[in-house]
Amino acid sequence: MAYIVFVAMFLAIYAINRYDLQRAFIYVWIPALMLLPSDWNVNIPGLPDPNFPQAACIPIIFILVTRELHKLEFGAIEGLIALYCAYRFLMDWQSRGYSDAQNYAFDMLTTGVAPYMMGRYVINSRQMDIATAKMLVLMFLVQAPAFLYELRMWQPPVFRFFGFFFPGSHSGLSVRYGLARLTGPYTHPILACVIFVAIYRLHKWLDWMGVWKQPQTGIYGVFQNLSRRFPLSFATHITIIFFVMIILTFSRGPWIGGIAGAALTAVGNFENRKRALIILVILMGIGGLAAQAGFNYYTSPGSDGTISEGAETMLYRKIMLARYDAFLWEKPWTGWGLTTVPQIAGMESIDNAYFLMALQHGIPAPALFIVIFSYAIGSQILFGLKSVSKEPPLGFTFAGVYLACFMAFATVYIGAQTPSILFLLLGWGEGIRKRDFQVVTTGDAKPVVAPPPFRRVIY
Repeated sequence: MAYIVFVAMFLAIYAINRYDLQRAFIYVWIPALMLLPSDWNVNIPGLPDPNFPQAACIPIIFILVTRELHKLEFGAIEGLIALYCAYRFLMDWQSRGYSDAQNYAFDMLTTGVAPYMMGRYVINSRQMDIATAKMLVLMFLVQAPAFLYELRMWQPPVFRFFGFFFPGSHSGLSVRYGLARLTGPYTHPILACVIFVAIYRLHKWLDWMGVWKQPQTGIYGVFQNLSRRFPLSFATHITIIFFVMIILTFSRGPWIGGIAGAALTAVGNFENRKRALIILVILMGIGGLAAQAGFNYYTSPGSDGTISEGAETMLYRKIMLARYDAFLWEKPWTGWGLTTVPQIAGMESIDNAYFLMALQHGIPAPALFIVIFSYAIGSQILFGLKSVSKEPPLGFTFAGVYLACFMAFATVYIGAQTPSILFLLLGWGEGIRKRDFQVVTTGDAKPVVAPPPFRRVIY
């Protein structure tokens, strides 16, 4: 029954043959990524085990490479990504053997390299910027009722109604304050919150560009008509839904990252962006020192010798890093392998993506990852600073998303759909930096670039 994942591949092939790469990307790959759990895959003996979005991306990338090879570029960030993937593959090969490393290479190619290429080359115009952002927001909105169902029933409906296709799969229930933390199809509430925060920033960019003020069609048209029955604007209703769902994940790490990302994004809306950026850097430095002092105070036992539940989870991460440190320095350059890191009883969860990377494939792995995101953040800030004044620059939106994710992953592993979304955003951000398009004013979100890839977008 698990072979149903190849339906996504056939749908992508049909969309490419009937329409084009852009429609296959928007109408097949994005829904498969956003709506279906990443661990729903098919086990094929001797071959990698694809899930729905991995199966969907194969024909898209094949056509992209074979038909548009002349458009592909290899710059600094592409070199860093290639080095990062190659290093992790080689270290995994020497730790676990070629068979397991081959499967891991397939995962990196289809959840990292392929999304990067789609973001870099398939999203190739301002029209595609808007269409992609709208589809990602739509995939969040259509799940809002499912999130409320999960809050009440403690299980995402996608698992309840379709999980029988993949026996043994589960949603990863986590409870806090007596409530089920929203997870959806994203495995873990912190990962869900990271995804919500990233898509929220795209929603705000659409709002600033005036997209939500325009008449909507399709599902968006239904949402827009319903919103007219209530006070506040259509965009504000979407914002409220985002905030409610972000809060219901009860995930402090992404909250903090989201605040930092929002502050960086807001710099782009100031008339004097350089001055605003300098002030932000100073405030973040002061905030970092205050946060460290607050952490030490918060995780200290009270007069009765107890600490709160929230402090326990923060203290767990501090103790966990100290306990696993010995394993890290046994193999600092090669790591232990993706799935063969030694485990300490009671501390099986290594809630720090960078530390986990180092344990799996050596210190150079997280070092390269940090360099990639530092380069991406820095280049998007420079791109945003050069944008026309009084126009909300997309560069600062991407820089804010990168920063929010970068901070959040100090509290959780990088898994489920987050690698694909991260690398999609990396490629998308790099694409807009390299793309030549005319200035689009805040009140006009219509495409002004060279001929659009398809006639219109239907929602």
